[in-house]
Order: sequence, then C-alpha cells, then structure tokens
Amino acid sequence: MFSSSRPRVAYLVLALATAAVTASSALAERWPGTTASIGGAIAARVIGIKCANHMSPAEVVELDTFIDQHQATFMSESPANRRLAETAFPRIARDYDFMYSQPDACNDQSRAMVQDMLSRIRAEEKREKQAGLAN
Repeated sequence: MFSSSRPRVAYLVLALATAAVTASSALAERWPGTTASIGGAIAARVIGIKCANHMSPAEVVELDTFIDQHQATFMSESPANRRLAETAFPRIARDYDFMYSQPDACNDQSRAMVQDMLSRIRAEEKREKQAGLAN
C-alpha cells in the first residue's frame, strides 16, 4: 500500500510546489522548502542562464549534474513519476524562462535564489558522501 501511494504523494508535492512557484513572480525568488529539489534546480539553472553573472559555467554543470542524476532516479521509481516528470519539469523550465526573459527580472533576489539552491545541492551532496563513507 505504501508504494502505491508514494507516486501520488510525490505528484501532489511537486504539483503544489509548481503551482506555488509559478503563481507569483515574487515566490519565484525563493524555492519552497529548505532542501534541494529537482524543480528548484531546474528553476535555478534557467535563472542562471537567463541572468548574466548569476552563475559560473562550473555552477551550471553542477546544476545539470544534480538534475540529470535526481531526475533519472525519480523517473525510474514508478510510471506515475515518469509521467509527472515528463510534464511538470518542462513546465517549470518554460515558466521560469518566461519570467526571466525580461532583464529587469534579474536582480539581487534572483541571484540569491540561485545561490540558495546551489547551497542546498552542495549540502545534500555532502550528506550523501558522508552517508556513503559511514556505510
């Protein structure tokens, strides 16, 4: 029973996060929660690409690596996750691309959002490495 409800919970969480983030550009300045997420990494990557000097090329690669690894894992967990990822993640990218197409959208808050997500990703990677060393 738990495994059958897991895709529904994942779908609900991602749908709510997507709705909250795309509902207002003010919310776009801070991805919900405190942990790294695929959607947040996608948003940060788009902002970093659209806004000059928000990220270094190495940071873009860092986000790409996180997105690729975690999205593949998420999609492999269930057919529902795959369907969700195939619809929600491109929508997040599209919405952020639209929001940050105007140069005035690139500001200190958008830079802070990108750096916050990079910090979350780095913290998660550090925890994963420490857990791997402990095993």
